[in-house]
Amino acid sequence: MAPIETICIWIATGLYAITAALYIYSFVFKNEKILQRIVYIIIVSFLFHTASIIARYYAIGNLPVAGDYETALGGTWIIVLITLYLSLRHKSLKSLGVATLPFSLLLLGFGIMRAPGLAPMSASLKSFWLYIHVLFAQIAFGSYTIAFGMAIIYLLKNKNPDKEFYGKFPGLPRLEDLMFRFVIFGFITDAVMIASGAIWAKDLWGNYWSWDPVETWSLITWLIYGLTIHLRVTMGWKGRKLAWLVVFALTGMVITFFGVDLFVDTSLHLFTK
Repeated sequence: MAPIETICIWIATGLYAITAALYIYSFVFKNEKILQRIVYIIIVSFLFHTASIIARYYAIGNLPVAGDYETALGGTWIIVLITLYLSLRHKSLKSLGVATLPFSLLLLGFGIMRAPGLAPMSASLKSFWLYIHVLFAQIAFGSYTIAFGMAIIYLLKNKNPDKEFYGKFPGLPRLEDLMFRFVIFGFITDAVMIASGAIWAKDLWGNYWSWDPVETWSLITWLIYGLTIHLRVTMGWKGRKLAWLVVFALTGMVITFFGVDLFVDTSLHLFTK
């Protein structure tokens, strides 16, 4: 990491840790006052997170689009951005971070431990399609994570009868609607990610699809979310059943982005820049 990047990302990570702890505390002890003020810490954390991305860009000359660290850096930025936007736009959604912030903290921590050294991107990877591919991948990941957060809030509110605390959250039908909308948005952007990746792969490797482990898992994940949409629209899956499906579906994205690299060393997506 660049010196300024190191300072900024560790401050951001520390603040995200504090934020995640405060979210958990506010839910366990049903402290609404803390819940309403956490958003200000998220803003400061997000600014340091953004500064770390800018510092890295100036250090290596390109946006963070390759490797586990840069994937985590950009992916969590999108997740926190959407969380922050919804929290500021709708007071009733300030609870969303109880799921998305701890999740982002874990992803960012994993990325930091995965060789975040500075290295220029190789000429073979420099392509307009790479940026399109990675951008839509991160948007899809962010959308699915927000849907995951909505599902967690839905399950907590559905199970807990305490109307004084959970009553200030959106109603269950509204949470279910938002959860499903973000699944659809993620599904569409995921499709763009797969298509743009295929176009780029043709230019880079000579074919559109290689059944690479990462490609295969991205397709499996896309089909899982497609099944989720199908079950909701045609089979009428609603409520807790749909929420649990959305929660577990996120596992596919985690495996696609990070899990494959831990167990497979022959993937075409193991970029060293």
